[in-house]
Amino acid sequence: MTLPQIVSLISMSVLTIVAVIVGIELIVVLKEMKSSLTRINHTLDTADDTLQKLSQPAVGLFAIIEGFRQSGKIVEMVQHLLGKDQPTPPVNLENNDSI
Repeated sequence: MTLPQIVSLISMSVLTIVAVIVGIELIVVLKEMKSSLTRINHTLDTADDTLQKLSQPAVGLFAIIEGFRQSGKIVEMVQHLLGKDQPTPPVNLENNDSI
């Protein structure tokens, strides 16, 4: 074998070894990323469950408040139908006879 063939064979061998090492490191990094993303996903699921449990009482409270509002509107409508909400005039008309 000539010198250029030997140098070419050695450089190809070194490049192959480096490529294999880089490939193995890439696989290790990807496995670590997968486990990290799995833990993050689990943490986010736990936080979502906790927020859902905390928001349930708040939803009930808002429903009660909205029920009070609606009942107030119903009372106003019934008063209007019964004529009990007649507006008072801004000026007393009975005392203006002296004009």
